[in-house]
Amino acid sequence: MSLLKLKIVELIDRYKQVTAVADALRMKQPTISFHMKNMESEWGIKLFEARAGRMVLTDAGKSLLPYATRIGALYEEAETVIGELRDNERALLRIGCTDCAQAAMARMGWLARVGSFPGSRIAIVTADEDTLYRRLEFGELDLVLGGRRSADPERLPSIELLVSPFMLLLPANHPLTGAADHALAERLQRYPFVVHAERSLSELVAPWLARHGVASVAGTFDSAQWIVQAVEAGLGLAILPECMLPENARKAALANVPGRPENWTLYAVRNAREGNTELAERAVQALLDP
Repeated sequence: MSLLKLKIVELIDRYKQVTAVADALRMKQPTISFHMKNMESEWGIKLFEARAGRMVLTDAGKSLLPYATRIGALYEEAETVIGELRDNERALLRIGCTDCAQAAMARMGWLARVGSFPGSRIAIVTADEDTLYRRLEFGELDLVLGGRRSADPERLPSIELLVSPFMLLLPANHPLTGAADHALAERLQRYPFVVHAERSLSELVAPWLARHGVASVAGTFDSAQWIVQAVEAGLGLAILPECMLPENARKAALANVPGRPENWTLYAVRNAREGNTELAERAVQALLDP
């Protein structure tokens, strides 16, 4: 017994005419008659009868009517719920951010740009780049912001959003605060550093530390915010991309990095084949606009 057949039972009771039922369902009258006969064959009992020029339900048909009405109402309710969910999914932009990307977005005010799309909603998750790229590949995310290009540029194209130089972050009362660049280069190896665990940073920072003879690492964190707090607390020095640093650090000072490493680059990576590609493209454009 299909939903269409149950709907015919309901409409026969309402209109008492096969032609009116056919018009309501935008079908031909012979098709409606075929389904009526088929229903009676399936149930093994007469459900409809012609009486005084009208088509009415038999007692068996009347017994079936409440079930047909309830099932039809439940189906319409399910359609409404699923439709709302589908519309919400179409308006939902799922962004994956590394910690470094999140810090850069906060500093640059990019979240306000992406959040200004009319009728859209944003969900942001933070994880390491490998995890985010896997989720992007499987269509669980629409856009990933991180410090590395994807390994599959055809399916997961990368767009460069910004290039940021590294800066030296040290406690405001540190002996090296205010020192000339050459003095920094000569004395940096005397002090411990705190470093960020994110791969896009560590691949650039580790060689720099080795070149300058820095052997003491006092801490490794997966949060730019924690690194700033660690420097302010005197745990060590740090180098971070300028785009991640707070504008008004109360207990920390900034200095140029002698022989600074290669600049850090932030990329937007989207799935060209799956997910909410339209919203992802709009988000990338919003991030690129000055």
